[in-house]
Amino acid sequence: MKTLVAACIVTSLFMGTGPAAWAAQSGAKDEAKKAGSATKEAGKDTADAAKHVGKATAKGAKKGATVVKNAVTGDVTAVCKDGKEHSGKTKEAACADHGGIKK
Repeated sequence: MKTLVAACIVTSLFMGTGPAAWAAQSGAKDEAKKAGSATKEAGKDTADAAKHVGKATAKGAKKGATVVKNAVTGDVTAVCKDGKEHSGKTKEAACADHGGIKK
């Protein structure tokens, strides 16, 4: 009987149901977790890139709208010595009460 049990244990070790098989499964699980983490990080990076693209698009649209508004109304925008942007018919008029035009 002892010989039969020993033979079964030896056979199971050589057939792949022993520690080597468990180690292979554990390694596969670790690799799957690493792949999942990498995918998650790639998703976060994609979201960050999309957010930056959205901000750049909004900024460009706002600038374009300002140019169109100024073309329609005839106003000019100037940066004055107080550091702020003001609009008027001319740069001098826009900055008349703000210390003049910033050079």
